[in-house]
Amino acid sequence: MRGQKPRLAAAEADAARAQAERQALDALSSRVRAIASSPERDPHAGKPLDRALAETVSAVMERRVNDAISIESLSVTTGTGATRVSPLAEMARPVPHSAGQLRAVTMRIKGAYLHYQGLRDYLTSLRALPVAVTGFAASERSFELTLTVFGG
Repeated sequence: MRGQKPRLAAAEADAARAQAERQALDALSSRVRAIASSPERDPHAGKPLDRALAETVSAVMERRVNDAISIESLSVTTGTGATRVSPLAEMARPVPHSAGQLRAVTMRIKGAYLHYQGLRDYLTSLRALPVAVTGFAASERSFELTLTVFGG
């Protein structure tokens, strides 16, 4: 009987630990579900590609004034980099691992900046857009920027 008390205590401790782990896992799962269902999760989720592109072009052109940026050229290209006159649906490419729900186009911007801080502010302002910066080069007072614009 003496050997059974330590085993019983160990079994109860194991059961208590397992219960605490299950509760912690349940709490974590609840938090993950709450975050995933939050309307603030991604303000661009479900946005059509044509609208995302229009908003991006508008913001890129609008924000240049405050940041002393001049845009020399802005083009939307195919994934291979060739610019062509085509409907957006033909230019868009599916984003891998999105089950066809997300498409993207590439936007290339060539421009000049008056001062370094203006360029930094301009680039920082892009964070609010449904884009990824996929290329950037600057020299003297000019820059080239490549963005991937995402939408449904």
